[in-house]
Formats: sequence, structure tokens, C-alpha cells
Amino acid sequence: MSPELARIGHVALETPDLESSLSFFRDAVGLEEVERDGTTVYLRAVDEFDHHSLSLTEADRAGVDHVGWQTVNRESLSEFADQFEKRGVDVTWIEEGTERGQGEAIRFTTPTGHRFEFFAEMEKPEAPEERRSKLKNRAFSSVGSNPIAPRRIDHVQLWDPDATEFSQWLKDELDFQVQEYYDREDGSRWGTFLSACGNKIEAAVIDDEDETHPPALHHIAYKVDSADDLFDAAGAMRERGIPTDGIGQHSISRGKFLYTRDPESDHRIEFNAGGYLVFDPHWEPVAWQESDLEDRQWIGQIESKKRVEY
Repeated sequence: MSPELARIGHVALETPDLESSLSFFRDAVGLEEVERDGTTVYLRAVDEFDHHSLSLTEADRAGVDHVGWQTVNRESLSEFADQFEKRGVDVTWIEEGTERGQGEAIRFTTPTGHRFEFFAEMEKPEAPEERRSKLKNRAFSSVGSNPIAPRRIDHVQLWDPDATEFSQWLKDELDFQVQEYYDREDGSRWGTFLSACGNKIEAAVIDDEDETHPPALHHIAYKVDSADDLFDAAGAMRERGIPTDGIGQHSISRGKFLYTRDPESDHRIEFNAGGYLVFDPHWEPVAWQESDLEDRQWIGQIESKKRVEY
């Protein structure tokens, strides 16, 4: 059998001011701080059992260290490493515990320049006793939680000047399923929306439109329950003087959104609600043409194109 990915796992970010960025991701957004290791802090969302879905490391500048994906088992990790090395991709093995809470992993750079990490195992630490839910199927109690705290990591949007090549690599080498795509009037591909599991999107791959730009991360999306949560999050950000970059509903994925940014690092979070799941093994991708809609968004606009490079 071919090696398999299970899902998106985490994103490792870098920031020039760790405490300032923590005031955004932890205090404003509502992620839970799990562990500190020197200049790195690990965080997770309130419904996540895994050790972390986001890490913040202090660095000279804002950046993206890697995007992490979980394999279905330990055997797939080794099989992916062998597969990549045969294709001429350099693979670095990461010892268990190097990234806190995580088992052995591999890191590599995709052919177009995105830094990925694959891991098979991650610890599932209990929440602190005073924050622990009495429900065994919930990690954190809702009592005392930030009222806008998102539930779980949902997807990443990756920009690439060779977006079509990168999307094809995800499909061919990692067996990602294409859920939807959007073509311009001239037939060129603007965006491809793929998933390693049944989610509507786990990797949104967007054509950067400027060949001089290196690959970059546009945003990390976290799931909330409803559109009401988006308005509550927008109000909370306004109270704190934190910038938001639009609220509305995507045409692609039907997901409702609010974008907000860490003022220190410009790392962007999307609060995401709605959308759909794809369990059909014979799914035919939804094909969009530029002429189908006046705008790529069904409702609202995305106001900023800021992105952060690796």
C-alpha cells in the first residue's frame, strides 16, 4: 500500500516578539497555552486533544518554519521518506521530543519551496485540572474559556508563484483530493482547494501572481461553531484594537469567514464557520470559472493580501 496522510496537524510560526504575539494568539484569539520550551510556546484550540496545533518561536523576523501533517501510522512516515529521497527530495529526520509532544518526524522542502513536516504520533496531554472539562470527549471546560475561542485547526492557505505545479505535486505525491478549483478567464488556474481527509479544504493553494515572490502562508484557519461567533470575534478584536481583514462568506467551500492579524508579526488567523465535508470516494471537483461570479467571495471582501514567507 502507498503511504497515507491523515490530516493537517499544526503550523510552526516565528515572531520577532513572542510575548506580544502571545497576547494575540492566546489572549485575544483564545488558543490555550500548553507548554513552553525556551523561546517556543505551544498552543492548541479548546476542542483539540493533541499537544499543539500551533507553535510560536521568537526569531529575528516573522516567518513560517513549517506546516505539519500527520500520517496514518509510523510505517507511512518511513515510506514517505523513502519515496521523497528516490525523487531527489532531501529529507531530515527529527528526533522524538525535538518538537515538544511529538514523536519522530521528517522535514523537507516541497519542489516549489514550502517547508513541510510529517509526523505520526503526538501526545494528548490533559488540560490543567482547573480548566479540564467534566465531559471526557471535550478537552477544556467552557467555563473560563475565552468566549470566542476557536474549536480546532481547519486549513491553511498557501501562496505560490508555481501554484499549479504545487497543487499537482500534492495530488500526485501525497494523494490529496481536489475538492474545488477556480480558473481565470484566460484558462489559467487561480486557486486549487485540496484535502488529505474529508474536510472541504485543508490546503488552499493560490497563485501568487508575482513570480518574484517566494512561497508563503496567507493564513491559518480555525473552526468556530456558527456565523454568530464571527461577529463576536470581530467585536472582540475591535475592543482590543486588533485589525480585521474582512468578514463574509466564500463562494468556494461556502465557508463563512473573519480574518484577523497579529499586529506584531502579521500572521493571520481565519475564524471559519460552515462549509461541508466530502466522503464520496468518486468526488468530482467543483469547477469555477471567473465568469461564474462577479467576485470570488459570495458575500463580503478580503481586504488585505499580506502574507508571511518561510
